[in-house]
Amino acid sequence: GLGRERVTTVHLGVTLSTRRDLATERNHLLALTTSVDWLDDGAHAWSLDEPEQALAVVEALGKLGDTIVSEWPKGKPLRVRAVAAPQVQIQVKSQGDWLEIDGELALDGGEVLRLRQLLDLVQTGKQRYVALGDGGFLALTDTLRQQLADLRAITQAHGKAQRVATMAAMAWTAQQAGQAEAPLLAGDKAWQQRCEAWARAQDHIFTLPAGLAADLRDYQASGWTWLMRLAAGGFGAVLADDMGLGKTLQTLALLLARASGGPALVVAPTSVCGNWLAEAARFAPGLQVEMYGDTAALGEPDLEPDDDTVDNEAPQDSARRAARRKQVLALGPGQVLVCSYGLLQLDGDLLTARTWHTAVLDEAQAIKNAGTRRARAAQALAADFKLALTGTPVENRLAELWAIMAFANPGLLGSAEQFNQRFATPIEREGDAQASRRLRRLVAPFLLRRTKAEVLDDLPARTEIVHEVVPGTKERALLEALRQQAEDSVNQALAAGAAGGGSGAGEGQAQMHILAALTRLRRAACDPRLVAPELGLVGAKVQEFERLAQELVAGRHKALVFSQFTDFLALLRERLDAAGLRYQYLDGSTPMAQRTQRVNAFQGGEGDFFLISLKAGGFGLNLTMADYVIIADPWWNPAAEDQASGRAHRIGQQRPVTVYRLVTQGSIEDRIVKLHHQKRALAEGVLAGQDGSGAGAVMDAAQMLALLRGEAVDAEPDALA
Repeated sequence: GLGRERVTTVHLGVTLSTRRDLATERNHLLALTTSVDWLDDGAHAWSLDEPEQALAVVEALGKLGDTIVSEWPKGKPLRVRAVAAPQVQIQVKSQGDWLEIDGELALDGGEVLRLRQLLDLVQTGKQRYVALGDGGFLALTDTLRQQLADLRAITQAHGKAQRVATMAAMAWTAQQAGQAEAPLLAGDKAWQQRCEAWARAQDHIFTLPAGLAADLRDYQASGWTWLMRLAAGGFGAVLADDMGLGKTLQTLALLLARASGGPALVVAPTSVCGNWLAEAARFAPGLQVEMYGDTAALGEPDLEPDDDTVDNEAPQDSARRAARRKQVLALGPGQVLVCSYGLLQLDGDLLTARTWHTAVLDEAQAIKNAGTRRARAAQALAADFKLALTGTPVENRLAELWAIMAFANPGLLGSAEQFNQRFATPIEREGDAQASRRLRRLVAPFLLRRTKAEVLDDLPARTEIVHEVVPGTKERALLEALRQQAEDSVNQALAAGAAGGGSGAGEGQAQMHILAALTRLRRAACDPRLVAPELGLVGAKVQEFERLAQELVAGRHKALVFSQFTDFLALLRERLDAAGLRYQYLDGSTPMAQRTQRVNAFQGGEGDFFLISLKAGGFGLNLTMADYVIIADPWWNPAAEDQASGRAHRIGQQRPVTVYRLVTQGSIEDRIVKLHHQKRALAEGVLAGQDGSGAGAVMDAAQMLALLRGEAVDAEPDALA
């Protein structure tokens, strides 16, 4: 498009001349720069140093046909062949709970790539161009690259084909339904029937049961419909709505709608079992709800979600077992059995002896540790529809999501080893945004999460305040002395582990030593008497708590007070007693009947404060009488704090809620608060559609030691949560 219009040359003694069509040349140049928009149309020569750039230009030149001629200095021309999703053909063959899949991609030159070859070429799906090995390249569309990378993440080699769990294949297929282009999928009769059932369920219009004594909000009705469609399609669900949005009500509507199909089982923490009976009587009076084994009469102790022990009603006599077995087998349509996690673990063989029409796990984070007896008992339950309810499907690490989904939809996320390799490690350790998005797409059809900010315009505001407590000179000196002692002790443990060859066992012992040291420092930050009672040193935090408590009462406020340490709660009780302030109290040793009485008393106006231990009351309680929440000691896991504050900030709350975190200045609590945002990023990156890296969610011994020393840390101790 530049230069002289008339060009003359001499060739073999003959003078030749031609007239250039400069306008056409400029059109050809424009066609090239339009096809590759980052090429500068003011230039006429480019040097492409990046392989992806070079391949993009070669691909564009191929599409321009004969308008631009490509010359190659030597060897074969570089070929880039564009491939779209419909060119890939996939065949599905049912094999029980598994599917055998195979397929091919036919290229224009007659070559055929099998599906396994194509998946191997795609690998992580980060590059658009994949090398064929003969100097040629495939140019995959963004959609196809994503589809193949997602498929590769859920399949495994099986003979000459690939194998995938039916649940995972359905999730992958559901994703393609919203795409403009998708691979051509052909399956056997069983697969076609499954797909048709899924399609019918998605289009079905369900009517709320007449026996529901409540008006559902729009988002609750939408959530109920989502549950009903998954149940009709033969899949499980994880309802992960934020705390206080009515997961129990949506579930009761589901149980009513499915009542005629057979009995249902609801498993919940002991402290919540009574609430299920009360809520069912209020909102679903048509259901016949009973407590498994009459745990209230038996006085079963509370079993905290992270505790894998069971306080057996020892000795278990055969008569009691026989009565429970009879209770389970006698259940029929319209009946709901409510069972604690402790009894599920204890009587797993009785509860798995039959198939339930619906099985519900409330506060499903109770099975987040997949290797525990509790989690294994839950996963052994047989049900036509499984539902997990949790406001915190990811508290500390992604393995918790795997454990919950292994109950709701077994096989969806592969084995624990496959999940760690394909998702957890890339996301947590490497901050792989591609893997995070892939996991989000995989679980999206079966996991529903709505936050208060998204769906409740009428919920009053929540204010969060980090309230620093300044320790006195003696207390500050004690905290620093304890920190130095802990650091010296940990250094000795690490040295001993190194001397032992740096084995995995040595690393584990060092980590446990550091965790114990960190916990001791946390307790010291609450009050010196918790670690050095002989000093008789009263901490600044309990004194500040008393001052704050008197101020709240003067302002006619009521507050929930949470701590992870029951002996610290005892010190706070002493201050309230000394000040003559009224309160209720709840911890893991409180019998279930008394729990209900104390909750009702507080809601009825008896007491200005409700002191609650983390695991006994961090979930399942509705305490909207309080408009203040005091986190007396910050916890490693911010999700647990959110659960606690959610007891007051929920549907039914009419006043703004203020959350105070009492933090001892200069202590380990300062560093805990600074780490909170990382755990939130990990959960939100997978659940909320964000691309937070999630890197640094797990800490090794060296990183824990940095936290102990007060140095910058890029990770956090999930094991402490």
